Amino acid sequence: MLFMLEGHVLRELLTPDIKATQFFTFHEVFHGVTAPGFLFAAGFTFAIATQRRWEESIAFTHGFFRRMWRAILLILIGYALHIPFLSLQKTLVIANLEQLNAFFVFDVLQCIGMYLLMMRILLVMLRQEKLFIGTLLALLLAFVYATPLFWTAQAQQIMPLIVSSAINGLAGSPFPLFPYTGFLIAGTCVSWLFLRVGQDKHQELFIKWLMLAGVILIVVGTLIDALPVQTYIQDNFWSTSPNYFWIRLGILLLMLGALWYIEDFFSIHSDTIVWMPKWLTILGIESLFVYIAHLIILCGWATNTQYNLRAWWGGKLNIIEVTLVFLELTLLMIPFSFAWHHLKKKHPKLMRGIFWWIGFCLTWSFLFNPY
Repeated sequence: MLFMLEGHVLRELLTPDIKATQFFTFHEVFHGVTAPGFLFAAGFTFAIATQRRWEESIAFTHGFFRRMWRAILLILIGYALHIPFLSLQKTLVIANLEQLNAFFVFDVLQCIGMYLLMMRILLVMLRQEKLFIGTLLALLLAFVYATPLFWTAQAQQIMPLIVSSAINGLAGSPFPLFPYTGFLIAGTCVSWLFLRVGQDKHQELFIKWLMLAGVILIVVGTLIDALPVQTYIQDNFWSTSPNYFWIRLGILLLMLGALWYIEDFFSIHSDTIVWMPKWLTILGIESLFVYIAHLIILCGWATNTQYNLRAWWGGKLNIIEVTLVFLELTLLMIPFSFAWHHLKKKHPKLMRGIFWWIGFCLTWSFLFNPY
């Protein structure tokens, strides 16, 4: 969560000359792993939740429809964060092409929401665990190796903007389905296998094989990319290359293995060492709230286009100033997330009422507010 906050603040507020330095290039390479790591973790969590409620997940139960609605809600929130005006009429009449492009941008919430929808439907269609995992592995390869085909001008021209923005990043989408769904699928597969192996108490052996697989993916991806042969006519290493995908996935597998060993060490010495501070845990638990709140403060929204950090300091701050803003924003998010978490746990009915009231007010304003 902290890496996400730091990355967003630096990208929005640093001066252009600093962004042109090697420091910022290294920063972007580093964040080329943290963003996929967030999606990988989301896929990991999906597998845990699904295995715990397997019978509910493969039938049209009340739980199935509740989870489908949560996935749809993620997609709606993702698009809502990019609406140019809190008025449908004003959006249709006044919004220019740039604003419409920004509205249809496919961000991390839409990517996760679409993935969850696909997985829920796939589960009730297949209903068998081995068949489900086998299908996921096939989909992983499909999303990775079809990415360069969908990131072409020809593909862009034949699709509506809302579809092309969801599929590729040519219109500015930071998390299009291709290739980022691959990280969600990979997280689900690894989590699924880890949980099954854990039942047999062979976790450490599994982690060793997982880290070995990470090394192999990094080495093979690097070597294949170094070959003087181009598999695709149009292939950008940093956005569409399957080799870069495997390299990043390999890094994530190594990091996951390292975290497992760290957690194992601290669990043994839990009486003498504090492993995870509570405030960091709460930030992770309330990641959706933190994500929405910090974006509104940092980048603004339809109702505060002038009163946000980007409007005040966008592209104007140096490293020290940006670091201070990041620390202040983090310190602000900590008590907010604690309060939000407390209300959810202690007053769930009140929070559900607040959710529905906010949703109703925003929807009513968007549909019926003329200007």
